[in-house]
Amino acid sequence: MKTFLGLTLLATGLCAATLAGAQDPTAPFPPAQRPQALQRARLAIIGQKLELTDAQKAQVKQIRATAWEAAKAIRASPALTPEQKREQVAATWKNSREQWRALLTPEQQARLAEITSHPGQLNAQAANRLRMGMIANRLGLTPEQRAKLREIQKKTAAAVKPIRTDATLTPEKRHAEVRAVLDASRSEARAVLTPEQQAKLDEIRGRLPGPLSLL
Repeated sequence: MKTFLGLTLLATGLCAATLAGAQDPTAPFPPAQRPQALQRARLAIIGQKLELTDAQKAQVKQIRATAWEAAKAIRASPALTPEQKREQVAATWKNSREQWRALLTPEQQARLAEITSHPGQLNAQAANRLRMGMIANRLGLTPEQRAKLREIQKKTAAAVKPIRTDATLTPEKRHAEVRAVLDASRSEARAVLTPEQQAKLDEIRGRLPGPLSLL
């Protein structure tokens, strides 16, 4: 399952990273803000997996904005000790989590419990989202390219989902079929890029440690 998850992320990560615009948690950020960026990426991934409605998204956004402002005010307060600030900020975020979890349906709450029971996987997905987002920005993708990549992402996810749940397939066969879908997805996504962007992507791939089978 871990290998399968990694393949899926690598194939669709760049597509997913280009979709959110100005509020994209994967946009370039100073190193000091990396923890906050990772947290936003985790929340974005959770929101996608829970398939939040537009109304839920709006409510969660408001809850998060209120919590950010409250935490900011606490950190800036000269009347509080460092320990008091940590305690009050932690309480603020705990209250925020409780508020947005209360918005979920029983099915979404069950799904959330499943997602958060594997923090290592969630953190890996968030880190991958950040990296893919920075690569997408460095490539200078146009709105049209982002739209095309979004369609490729949706199509790939739709093709992979039934393979993952097909109990008649052996793990080896499932892996092979997923690999074929992802290879085709990468080729299609790479064709969206200009020759210059393809060359830049290859250059980035050469500098980054570890494999980067994005397109």
